[in-house]
Amino acid sequence: MNLGCTYIKVSDMEKSVIFYSKLLQIQPQYSNKERWVMFHCGSTLALYNLQYDIDMLNKNENIEFHYNEAYIKYLRKENTGASKTVVFNFNVDNLNEEFKRVKNLNIGKISEIMYVNITMPYYFFIVDDPDGNEIEVTGNYIIDNAN
Repeated sequence: MNLGCTYIKVSDMEKSVIFYSKLLQIQPQYSNKERWVMFHCGSTLALYNLQYDIDMLNKNENIEFHYNEAYIKYLRKENTGASKTVVFNFNVDNLNEEFKRVKNLNIGKISEIMYVNITMPYYFFIVDDPDGNEIEVTGNYIIDNAN
């Protein structure tokens, strides 16, 4: 079995596309209306607007063509909000510079650079996407002893 891609359920596709385009510094490689958008960033990261399918179901137009009964049952039970159960970890060459870049984007809540040392030093910061999903960014950190 091979991982096809990782995707995030989003509540506002437009906001999410803007956020990830700025954060990843790339444009989507594929989009399927307001339902599905894919970015290639080493692997494939996709955005999935579940509300698109719920709206289609509610319109009740040619439903059997688009969905089977099992998926319709799933849609009726599914919560459209973000679950916050996955953290996306991105590596960069220079954490200090990336922190400045992302902070200047003003695209969402961003933590300060954090430090953990259980078996080795680990520096990172977290930025939240429009649905509250945490994006962890780590990489080479330059300690500034001048301050």
